[in-house]
Amino acid sequence: RSSGGMPAAERAEAILRSMRDPTIISWSTVMSAYANADGASKAAALLQEMEKKAADSPAARGREAPIVPSIVLYNNVLHGWGKSSDVDASKNAEKLLERMESTPRLPGPDAISYRSVLAALERAADSDKARRT
Repeated sequence: RSSGGMPAAERAEAILRSMRDPTIISWSTVMSAYANADGASKAAALLQEMEKKAADSPAARGREAPIVPSIVLYNNVLHGWGKSSDVDASKNAEKLLERMESTPRLPGPDAISYRSVLAALERAADSDKARRT
């Protein structure tokens, strides 16, 4: 857990929202703060918001390069699910991994992605499924 916990993650999000043009590093920092504060669902919501903004932005229509979520951002969320106390954490981690595997516009999973999902499955005491994955 981060030293500031959920209050620090929420403050980081408030700063992110006050920025005119947040960078991918700004987004990643906030997602990581939530992931480390048992706030995987908030990190996942930010990732979805970022995906939507990238898809809907004028930049996505060719005017300038949009900020597209990188593998680091997806892994931040998967890591958060791997550490989460949420009862659906392992299911949410698997769903995100499946989306990464099946959606061409998303980054494909890497070793960190798989390790994070395995951690979520193990934490959920679904070790049989973790061994099969």
